Amino acid sequence: MPRILIIICMILAGSVFLTWPGMALDSQTDQIKETAREIRLQISQLDLQLKEHLRKALEEFGDRPVECAPNEARQSLSDCIAEDGDTLTHTTITVAKVSKQDDDPLGDLKDTEERFALFTEQLNKTNDLLASAGATLYRSGFDITPEMDQLRRNVIVYVERKQANDLRTKQALLIATVAIILIAIFGLIFAVIRRFR
Repeated sequence: MPRILIIICMILAGSVFLTWPGMALDSQTDQIKETAREIRLQISQLDLQLKEHLRKALEEFGDRPVECAPNEARQSLSDCIAEDGDTLTHTTITVAKVSKQDDDPLGDLKDTEERFALFTEQLNKTNDLLASAGATLYRSGFDITPEMDQLRRNVIVYVERKQANDLRTKQALLIATVAIILIAIFGLIFAVIRRFR
């Protein structure tokens, strides 16, 4: 009976050893997903502000001649925007929440990076055109870059911890397998010795 209790205690201890780091990783995954979602929503708000700023600038400076692209004939600011397919004035759709089946923080980071890169590209292009037309540039009082840097660091820490956890799990399974084999061998030897006695 005491042996059975010892074996049960060892199994329970091993289960806690294997599941506890995984629970910590799940919590970290939720935090990363929530942070990424908030950043995408903040980028969406900045994007709306940028579009509104450009619309107001078009009302006042739409007829100003600007260089739409290098080595091209000058056109009005309105024509440049229209030639670009109005992508600078139309709001970009932001995914606020990814599927629950996708539990990979790297996917959240990729989506957020793509959204951030798109916004930065549109911001730079808009300000270049506004500067050419002599209009006021769009300046946001909120800088999203520090939050993006923190999200990248969090994902890097998560990946490192996950790799360490996977390695620890493999080592624990290997030790458990060897222990089971040794117990089986010694149990068989013990049984044979008792039988011959």
